[in-house]
Amino acid sequence: MEFYNDTFMEYLIKKKKETKDWAFVVLLAVAGVVFTALMIAVMFYMVIAGQGSIGTPLGLVIIAFAWYGVYLLVSMRNVEYEYILTNSAMDIDKVMSKKGRKHLVSWDFKEIEICANVDDAEHKYEYNNPPSKVYDLTGDKSRGGVYFVDYESEDEGRVRVLFQPTSKIIETARKYNMRKIFVM
Repeated sequence: MEFYNDTFMEYLIKKKKETKDWAFVVLLAVAGVVFTALMIAVMFYMVIAGQGSIGTPLGLVIIAFAWYGVYLLVSMRNVEYEYILTNSAMDIDKVMSKKGRKHLVSWDFKEIEICANVDDAEHKYEYNNPPSKVYDLTGDKSRGGVYFVDYESEDEGRVRVLFQPTSKIIETARKYNMRKIFVM
């Protein structure tokens, strides 16, 4: 009788907001303020024209829905990546505002070309020659611990994923492919 030890690990990493994320938030806030000002002007005009009993409540509802839309769009910029290791298979999902989830990539560590730390001098050549398709699924690169993995995908060809796994995830994955997973 054989017993199998299944491996299952999850790791959630929060994506650091970049300048483009903050610019998007500011742009939405400005658009919300401009829209609100225009709606107030329209409501004021309707009061003067004698239509205030209909236009004012409707205008307030429209403003409320517009700001709720701004809130939803801004909250979608709160992104976390969930790394899920099941035996030798790695899945990475994007979790938006702790509500929505989208599957991004999957690979099997048994079938990768290479997995190494981006700062590993021995694998600088491989790192500096990326494929045409690169996914950056890191949280905050300034914290270090960024790895790259190159693999062949049926749909996209050769793919590279940048990610920040825990040392435990890398050590566990290494058991499935010691020759192609390098730990610094």
